[in-house]
Amino acid sequence: MCQRREMSVAVAYASFAESDKKVAIVTIDRPEALNALTWSMLQQLAAAFRDIDATASAVILTGKGRSFSAGIDLTAASEVFTRDESEKIHDVVWQMERCEVPIIGAINGAAITAGFEIALACDMLVATRDAFFADTHCKFGIMPGWGLSVKLPRLVGINRAREAAFTSRRIPAQEAFEWGLVNHLCDSSEDMLDKAMALAKAMSRNDPDLVKKYRGVLVEGYGTSYEEAREHERRKAWEHYRQHMDFAKIRSKFEKRRSKL
Repeated sequence: MCQRREMSVAVAYASFAESDKKVAIVTIDRPEALNALTWSMLQQLAAAFRDIDATASAVILTGKGRSFSAGIDLTAASEVFTRDESEKIHDVVWQMERCEVPIIGAINGAAITAGFEIALACDMLVATRDAFFADTHCKFGIMPGWGLSVKLPRLVGINRAREAAFTSRRIPAQEAFEWGLVNHLCDSSEDMLDKAMALAKAMSRNDPDLVKKYRGVLVEGYGTSYEEAREHERRKAWEHYRQHMDFAKIRSKFEKRRSKL
């Protein structure tokens, strides 16, 4: 395995023993902060998906430690939410949606808010039984801007999406599996990565060009009128970021909440 490490994001390529096919493994690597995302990390993640080797059979995206991602590091929220939103080169979800190869999300532990949105940008999800998802936008006064209000209702139904959004409650992996959000449940992180590798290996046996084209058709078909909904959400989100964000209040809430984790 050869590996390229960039601060808090690691990109590695693993080859399958019986073939020359390979899988890309992208790891969010800031376990001491539950993989909370800084602006630098978002740039690194976007670059990772933008630069994925197109000959890879699949990408596995996971988090190091006991969390997939706790979302945006709200102690530095102003840096994330005051940038130029037109710079899609640094937009993680935008880059993931345009990645040529399938993305397998390997969800260990928490996938909260932005972490939840990044998980939803994957083509399929494998999760540990102790994993959970949470949409805490309403708790912290932040509008979703990466498609959560668009994708979740289409995946699990509008009423379940409303419950997740308006209560900010945790959705355990078992419940997410029953909703159809998670494809496979695993007993441990090791089993989860093994299952993700098995899915990538199964993909590697297929025609790589057809897999890419099929993924494109699925994304485009699923996105009928979706782009308009996403753009509407983005506009509303950035209106909110610019006019209504109280960064000091958000940081205070976040630090109090983090001390209880």
